[in-house]
Amino acid sequence: MFKKVLLFHIIVAVLRVLYVLYRDIDLSTEEAQYWLWSKHLDLSYYSKPPLIAYLNFISTSILGDTEIGVRINAIILGFLTAVAVYLFTKYMFKDERLAFFSSIFIYFIPTYEIASIIFLTDTPLAFFYLLLICFFYKAVNSGKSTDWILTGIFGGLAFYSKFSAVLFLIPAFIYILLFKREIFKEKWLYISISIAGLFTLPIIYWNIVNDFVSFKHVGKLAGATENSVINLKHLGDYILGQIGINSPFLFPFMVYAIYRSFKDKDEKLIYLSLNGVVIFSFFMFISLKKNVEANWPAFAYVSLYILTAYYIYKYHLKKAIIPMFLSTLGVIILFYTPILDKVSLTHILPPKKDPTKRLVGWKDMGEVVYGEIINLNTTKYFIFSDSYHISSELAFYVRGNPQTYCVRIDRRMNQFDLWEGVSKFENKGYFGIYVADHPITDRVKNGFDEISKEFVYKVKYRGEFVKDYYIYVLKNYRKIEEDPITSF
Repeated sequence: MFKKVLLFHIIVAVLRVLYVLYRDIDLSTEEAQYWLWSKHLDLSYYSKPPLIAYLNFISTSILGDTEIGVRINAIILGFLTAVAVYLFTKYMFKDERLAFFSSIFIYFIPTYEIASIIFLTDTPLAFFYLLLICFFYKAVNSGKSTDWILTGIFGGLAFYSKFSAVLFLIPAFIYILLFKREIFKEKWLYISISIAGLFTLPIIYWNIVNDFVSFKHVGKLAGATENSVINLKHLGDYILGQIGINSPFLFPFMVYAIYRSFKDKDEKLIYLSLNGVVIFSFFMFISLKKNVEANWPAFAYVSLYILTAYYIYKYHLKKAIIPMFLSTLGVIILFYTPILDKVSLTHILPPKKDPTKRLVGWKDMGEVVYGEIINLNTTKYFIFSDSYHISSELAFYVRGNPQTYCVRIDRRMNQFDLWEGVSKFENKGYFGIYVADHPITDRVKNGFDEISKEFVYKVKYRGEFVKDYYIYVLKNYRKIEEDPITSF
């Protein structure tokens, strides 16, 4: 059976490789940023731990600085996640058919599909968090030292993927309190926590050296500096976002599965519920004060997918066939929205509202900027923006992958502020190529003698113009007055 499971998931992984190679979309701005981090290897980074940069460094060293060189990480981790779901489900329920169904069920979930192609920090986090859930459960129930050691290692790797992995301590504590209180006396629990803690040391050291910028950034995102006024719009957006990333067609089954797990008072099923419920509730509380991105709690949902697959497979398979089909159709449209145009359904998701529009135009714009560099006929130039999104994409897509820069004007701090900036070019006769999603500001313009050239680059997708970018060639850089760092 396991060989058949492997074959099925390998075929899906190959199809994903073909999708990346032949689908006409570019890297997302976050993917480009994390790729750029891999060119500046460090113990940690401004907004995230370093694992994603290390993985990008390894993959692009083998496959080159290409889309597949970056996204092969997501494809491999997506494949491994599916296999891990199979193995964990089989371990918990001793049912190979249920395990196979569980590993297939996750393909119906939009957030899993996105994380298996688009390589963001959520992908390694979800994988290592799943292994953390698995080996913690094994350790608690087997008491084996090897399981406790692996729990610590995978907990550390999850934290090395994204700081939010530390939230696992909450559902783990609740599970032990409810069912396994004797574990609090087990030395291996604390050894496991210590092993995971070792992974935090390089990140803590890096933050000490860099004025704790990651702590300040995460605190800002969590609303630590926000006022206490409740905003129901943020709460509503959060709940709708969770329904969307988990499929509107299958979300009711997830809610039902959670309800049944507590009603049935089954320890295994409650354990699968706890991670998703606790993490969902944690971010829902934050959403009462500020906007919460839909993907933030998604890493903890994989156990809910196993739980939902269990109840569907055991009791409601016939009822779930149509919802699973509709969810699959939604995933197909999500990854290939031009299909809507081919069946005359453009109005359902017009190009300007299509989220995929953020993934197009960067490669062509990189060539446009490279053409302007050729026209300069000098090596004394630099490429910059006031948006790290644009600067990161240009670093990837301008031929030769030049180092780009991000001036600090009307924005919060980002990783570019920890690297050498444009000040090194002051009063040395350098040209600047400035790209922005808005017309040039006086502060940027006054940093140069004159504008040598300016034009608008229009991004076209699905037959319509969806975005304008402004490109300026500026002569003789003197100095741009940047803002002090006051927002994280």
